[in-house]
Amino acid sequence: MTHQTHQENTVELSLNQATTRPYPLIATAEAAMRAGIRHIGLWIEPVEEIGIARTQQLLADTGLSVSSVCRAGFLADKDGAELRAAIDGVKRALDLSQAVGSPMLTLIAGGLPGHDRSIRHAEQRLRTTLEELEPHARAAGVRLALEPLHPLFVDSRSMVTTIGQALRVISDFPAETVGILIDAYATSWDPNFDDDVLAAGPRIAGYQVSDFALPLPVPENMNGRLFPGDGNIDLAALTASVIRAGYTGPVEVEIFNDDIWQLPLQTIIDRTVASFNRHVTEPVSEHVNPLERELV
Repeated sequence: MTHQTHQENTVELSLNQATTRPYPLIATAEAAMRAGIRHIGLWIEPVEEIGIARTQQLLADTGLSVSSVCRAGFLADKDGAELRAAIDGVKRALDLSQAVGSPMLTLIAGGLPGHDRSIRHAEQRLRTTLEELEPHARAAGVRLALEPLHPLFVDSRSMVTTIGQALRVISDFPAETVGILIDAYATSWDPNFDDDVLAAGPRIAGYQVSDFALPLPVPENMNGRLFPGDGNIDLAALTASVIRAGYTGPVEVEIFNDDIWQLPLQTIIDRTVASFNRHVTEPVSEHVNPLERELV
């Protein structure tokens, strides 16, 4: 079995729980531990299912550290009671993230509402909610990580679609409490990727990889993510850019794919580790010079 170790690899793998979505958290964590994985990205619902205390014990038993908690937000398209409920949900998610030892909570902006198609208006609404959420994040010691999504989802999930736009939205907030999550699948299309990643620098709270190829599945386009190397994204080059910008944390593999979810749990984990090593860890050294690698 291929093992993931800090000493051997330039970048460390974190298994985002979405990749093994049909399988229980306990089984996933134990299988990840056996595969030598040291980090896990948790989702709120499976943690709530087994409870925070059981999750804490599971992390202690497996030695896994939490790289992120996914996900909360969906704020920009709401107002009134719906917005208040969404804000309260983010606060609860921040508290849960603190309890399981996560340094960050993934924040999804929310789409464009039908009654106002202005992206700038939506950005301002998001800033207003962040003004309320930032003190709670600071008190919890958990970073809010705004994740740009692919423009395909500007209506349904996120009106924030680029790294540059995310930086504009959060520029007035402290970098230690409000950052960005870079998802290669969602942002690799952007010709400004390298420049914006460099500009993000200390704002980079997390980094996720998977791969992309057409055609996308219908009706759920989101579930077309592939194992690293099975699509067209130059993950080594993108990862090198993120490293050059100063990011030193684990790199999550986050895959949404109905066919992959039909595979046995051990097969998913084995393929995740093997594809990450082959298409991220091993080739990234060709893009990062030895001095830069010392930063990792």
